[in-house]
Amino acid sequence: MHLLRTNKMYEKYVRFIHKGGLREECVLCTKKPIKSFRYWRIIMNDFPYNRITNIHHMIVPKRHTVEAKLTKKEREELQKLKMRYVSPNYTFIMEASHKDKSIPSHFHLHLVVIK
Repeated sequence: MHLLRTNKMYEKYVRFIHKGGLREECVLCTKKPIKSFRYWRIIMNDFPYNRITNIHHMIVPKRHTVEAKLTKKEREELQKLKMRYVSPNYTFIMEASHKDKSIPSHFHLHLVVIK
């Protein structure tokens, strides 16, 4: 994902990782939402893909879970949010492949507006 971030942002991300930023509590669980729904929250990405985006948020389930363990109600709400909220407000929904996910234990999708 280095090519999606400016060098400065990538260096900030690497420093965070080296300080153990992903070994503590789940950073997605503790982030303050910018928008909340029944089962989902939209949060800021602290390390955005700022080389290609003007806005980079993430949509995360309120509870700490992986995609395979989402409930039927969580999946249904996500589908509605994609149509009613995400599509009008963002250019793309992005998901890293499993090998590139820095936080594989908490399902999340990247919501971006391209420059």
